[in-house]
Amino acid sequence: MNNPLNLLKYNRHWEKGFRYPFPKKRRIFSKLVSLLPKKQIIEITGLRRVGKTTLFFQLINHLLDKGIDPFSILYFTFDEEKPSLDSLFQDFSRQTGKNFKKEKIFVFLDEVQKLPDFQNKVKIYYDLYPNLKFFLSGSSSLFLKKKKQESLAGRVFSFVLPPLDFEEYLFFKNRKEILKKPLLFKEEIEKEFETFLTSQFIESIFLSKSEEKKEYFTSIAKKIVFEDIPTVFPVENPEILWQIVKVIAQKPGILINYQSLGSDLGISNKTVSLYLYFLEESFLVRKLYNFSGNFLASEKKLKKYYLASPSFSAALGDFNQLGLLGENFLLSVKDVRFFWRDPYKHEVDFVDVQKGILPIEIKYQEKIDKKDTKNLFLFLKKFGSQQGIIFSKSMEEKKLVIKDKTVMVKPVFFLDF
Repeated sequence: MNNPLNLLKYNRHWEKGFRYPFPKKRRIFSKLVSLLPKKQIIEITGLRRVGKTTLFFQLINHLLDKGIDPFSILYFTFDEEKPSLDSLFQDFSRQTGKNFKKEKIFVFLDEVQKLPDFQNKVKIYYDLYPNLKFFLSGSSSLFLKKKKQESLAGRVFSFVLPPLDFEEYLFFKNRKEILKKPLLFKEEIEKEFETFLTSQFIESIFLSKSEEKKEYFTSIAKKIVFEDIPTVFPVENPEILWQIVKVIAQKPGILINYQSLGSDLGISNKTVSLYLYFLEESFLVRKLYNFSGNFLASEKKLKKYYLASPSFSAALGDFNQLGLLGENFLLSVKDVRFFWRDPYKHEVDFVDVQKGILPIEIKYQEKIDKKDTKNLFLFLKKFGSQQGIIFSKSMEEKKLVIKDKTVMVKPVFFLDF
């Protein structure tokens, strides 16, 4: 018989009157609360340290405040131990006296992708015991894709938790009010924004020294590369993964030629492609396709790569080009999949296709002149779109028009599109 799990270690809320000390909530919290009465599993994925576990603890606090018995709430993380669900539930029933087969139990499973074949195991309990309400979190998008092919499809509400946006960052710093009067507080907003670019995770906000921030983000990236990815994917040499991450960090938005990079690293272009895929699946790297109006054609063209946050790029690339960090910021909080580059090297930073075709440029500068709009207007003419956006340092919006095409200039601090 296996040694029983020490579940009290993971469930501090079983202590009388205990609440987890996380009063400030991410914007997504209210949406998750609205889904508590639903039977479906709530699944949260995203990078390490973006706040998935904190969200779980805040949901537990909410349940306790609503009068739910603390012993009807089970939290477990698979970060250290990897028991079977059978033994986890058996130990839970023995230690709490709760009958998980009949009573309403809220089950929070953290880093669940580390439990082999977790989809089918959770599915069995979900189907057999409708009294169980599951919450799953993970730091790999692998189980999102597997789920669609396998067993949890239709049973899950899925959310990807991004790093902080600028408004959330100011909220956690108790400075959100400066956004209400942007012209009055322009200098303070700019200063906060430039600090934010290197401090996009909640814990990093309270690190005052730049070296501490670099160490913080480097340690997260290394944990993903050297510990998380090898447990999910067949990686022969994590050091090569790390080299690829540092290449991308040196120039966010780099166009990667697999053959050239493979030659530099002493590996095949097939291995480069595979390792980039692993990095994407772990949420550490984001890929953009070159927009062509045809996704299949776009897939075959050049691809751009960014790290998941400008704070990683600043820490690992050891540079402070605010324009590139601004690009990286947009990609960290918006689900944009494309850029545009033609054979003559005209380029647009991003192309959003969720509501039509919207080209977007980041120009972290005060004044926008004609040359700054050239590529956007070229894109609008080529693809028949009517409007593009430039995000700049200016606090005031303006409209630039050529014939029937419009480029809006907006403040980058709000990312309104």
